[in-house]
Amino acid sequence: MPRRQAENTEKKNQKERRVMSQKERVDLIEVDLLDMCKYILSKWVFILIGMVVFAGAGFGYAKVKGKTEYSSKMQVYVTVPKTSDKVLIRDSASEMAWDYEKLAKTDLIINEVSKRSKVSRKKVKEAITAEVIDSTRVMEIKVKSGNKDDVKKISKVVLPVFQDMVQKTLGRTKLIIASQPSAIEAEQLVSVKKITVIGAVVGFVIIAGIFFIKYLINFRKNIKDIVR
Repeated sequence: MPRRQAENTEKKNQKERRVMSQKERVDLIEVDLLDMCKYILSKWVFILIGMVVFAGAGFGYAKVKGKTEYSSKMQVYVTVPKTSDKVLIRDSASEMAWDYEKLAKTDLIINEVSKRSKVSRKKVKEAITAEVIDSTRVMEIKVKSGNKDDVKKISKVVLPVFQDMVQKTLGRTKLIIASQPSAIEAEQLVSVKKITVIGAVVGFVIIAGIFFIKYLINFRKNIKDIVR
């Protein structure tokens, strides 16, 4: 009996040691998670350098690859043409405005604008757009291109060309110029600020990730030593 009691006591002690050992491992893991954060934060100088380097790379990329688009817009007011015999004209001013919108992209306009502006026909066709402002008789013509000089040249002649074609070629009344070509505006298609910020974030993730992996490798070694 004493021998059996001794064996039972030993088994109980072993079980308690095993439970304590498991608890110690859990505590160690919890402590290691905190240590991991401290370890990564202790490398803030390297992380900061990485962020600056990647942010600089993003800034450089945006400056080199980024495109600036230039634009100018103008408006014409469409009226119903009058005739000497007061014939009833079926097409309203609104309907005519829609016709003029389509006319702006035809060869009749594009070829003449190209001729007067000395800008290639292809560039002129890509640059000019026209649309009727909803529920109005106002048509807005926009000239947009990556070449500021082209925008300036095209904007200068597009209204006179359109005026001549409508009045002389089509025999309609003179268009009312609601607004002359606006000052040329520049728009950055690729945001330098956005790409720079993304670069900084990528730098943080990469450098912090490297130290995270390095810590995990050391952590696994420590766990193996504890298991043994």
